[in-house]
Amino acid sequence: MSSPSPQGFSLTELMITLAIAAIIAAVAIPGYRDHMLRGHIPEATSTLSALAMRLEQHYQDNQAYSDANGCAIAMPTDDFFTFECAANDSGQSFLLKASGKSTGPMTDFVFTLDQNGNAKTTQLPAAWGEAPFNCWITKRSSTC
Repeated sequence: MSSPSPQGFSLTELMITLAIAAIIAAVAIPGYRDHMLRGHIPEATSTLSALAMRLEQHYQDNQAYSDANGCAIAMPTDDFFTFECAANDSGQSFLLKASGKSTGPMTDFVFTLDQNGNAKTTQLPAAWGEAPFNCWITKRSSTC
């Protein structure tokens, strides 16, 4: 009669498996977080571009980017960004700004766009690099 084969896993095998899982998680989680952040950036930049187009349409009709209420267009609401518009007193220039909401994952991101099409990143999370940049930064350690 043969002896019964051992059943289950040894403590060493479990510890090795946990160590491998921890290493994989240490690599995968930051990459996934960056991927999620990069997914929200186009929400800001495309909205800024659409707002600039609407301001240009208003300028064609009224020869000014502003009206009696300041900026000639209403700012949209978004889950991750707050949008602002500033037009100068003469109505001949504007600055659109998308700032990450302080309660969400995009809190350290700020993007701007002006009437000349100058797109800038004025603030980034420290891990992504130091702003300002004369372009929209869409991924970590990126430059213009």
